[in-house]
Amino acid sequence: MVVSDRKNTLLKGTAILAGASFISKFLGFIYKAVLSRLIGAEGLGIYEKAYPIYTMILTISIVGIPVAISKLVAEKRAEGKEEVADFIFQVALKVSFVIGLLAAIMVGVLARPMARYLLDDVNVYYSILAIAPAIFLVSIMATYRGYFQGWQQMKPTAVSQMIEQLFRIVIMIILAYLLIPYGVEFGAAGAAAGAFFGAIAGLGILLVIYYRFQADRDFKSESKLVEKPAVKEVLNQIFSLAIPVTLGGLILPLMRLIDASMITRRLEVAGYSLQAATGLYGQFNGMAMTLVRFPTVIAASLAVSLVPAISEAYALDADKLAKRRIAKAFKLTLYVAIPASLGLFILAEPLTEMIFANVGAAIPLRYLSVGVVAIGLQQVTSSILQGFDRPKLPARNLFLGALLNVVLNYTLIAMPDLGIRGAAIGTAAGFSLAAGLNIWGVFKIAKPDFDYQTLIFKPLISGGVMSILVFVVYEGLLQISQYKILSTLFSILVGMLSYGLVLLLTAAITREDLEVLPKVGVKLINFLDKFGLVRG
Repeated sequence: MVVSDRKNTLLKGTAILAGASFISKFLGFIYKAVLSRLIGAEGLGIYEKAYPIYTMILTISIVGIPVAISKLVAEKRAEGKEEVADFIFQVALKVSFVIGLLAAIMVGVLARPMARYLLDDVNVYYSILAIAPAIFLVSIMATYRGYFQGWQQMKPTAVSQMIEQLFRIVIMIILAYLLIPYGVEFGAAGAAAGAFFGAIAGLGILLVIYYRFQADRDFKSESKLVEKPAVKEVLNQIFSLAIPVTLGGLILPLMRLIDASMITRRLEVAGYSLQAATGLYGQFNGMAMTLVRFPTVIAASLAVSLVPAISEAYALDADKLAKRRIAKAFKLTLYVAIPASLGLFILAEPLTEMIFANVGAAIPLRYLSVGVVAIGLQQVTSSILQGFDRPKLPARNLFLGALLNVVLNYTLIAMPDLGIRGAAIGTAAGFSLAAGLNIWGVFKIAKPDFDYQTLIFKPLISGGVMSILVFVVYEGLLQISQYKILSTLFSILVGMLSYGLVLLLTAAITREDLEVLPKVGVKLINFLDKFGLVRG
């Protein structure tokens, strides 16, 4: 069986997911901006303390199984065994149902001791309790997403993400507003409860899409003749993939949980009160990290698309196809992460003031911005290694990065001259180590062929030109106008246009790259052709 890459399914799937993720992240900016004003830095800090517990338990429930489903479904589809792919999904769905239900009950029962002894803040109890029911629904929802990703259909995931986020934001703001008069801890709990209502909406739309998809499918008669494997065999396949991926996936939320527990304690050692330390943690994780995570949505979306794409090429022994997909993944990640890193560093103060009304968050943001490229590369290379049946390798590498993060956090945050800066340094260093080790692993296994001039030199030159223009334009506008928001927005626009223009002039972005953009790709090419800016 020969697989064609002409339609660039990898990049199209990534573009669809990235578009949805950008919308979701933009909505996330809105709710974080509203929450920071509604419940303050302390309330946001309480909310952010509860969230790592949610994500850690959720990781056990959802991370490994959906990745295993997408990989196994992609492989069975490549072999023409669609009935077996459906059977694997049904088995996995039952497993997710049981695990998700047990996890939700466990978090609800243990909410109080986790708040008291793990996070050393009883105010977090209500937020943990409010967010627990969402674990059950999100576990099921993630399984359906994994199934569609195995078919390399990213629209169901994209649509459900946007619906989930929209409902979550609306409900969380309403509940936070209604509950904040009773205390900041109740306002934070209202915000946390939004996850449950968002999950109801996201799962509902996925179920509609799934049943329509099944009704429209044209089952091949020969696929129905394929003997289905035993349930035990399917479970072995699922868990042999899911367990290493889950262990690797646990490391990141575990890092956040350790941060939630350690940062405020170490800030107290540096001389801050618990209230002030919680506020600084809110600036770090609720504000600065929110901005840092925004540009990595491309890498996160690409990571979802990569597992089934690499698995398909690997199953069919299509070495050139796999290398081509790896090269595209690295290029897309670097082309987004490099300018984002520079932009966040230059505009740290006006961005945090404009979005969160809290300029103090610019302090950790400047340090975190250095790690944007590493975060993106860590996500993408982990998925590449998982696609090559090496899930333990990125898990080990992320563990080593997390270990470095913990050591640096414990050491640096307690220094009065560094404080919250130490948390940002530790996070950036941890991801950098994990990304570097992952890249080494990819080169050893896949031996990709890169055009380093296009991959690294051209985006760095473009980013340098962009940085100079953004700085000059922003400072110049401030001299003639005191409207910081307009100055910031116009500087961002200038930065985006100048970066894209230099990439086009250097032929870093080609006609083929633009063609994969859904809806707007052809129109953009036609527009740029008028100015002779499209090469290839």
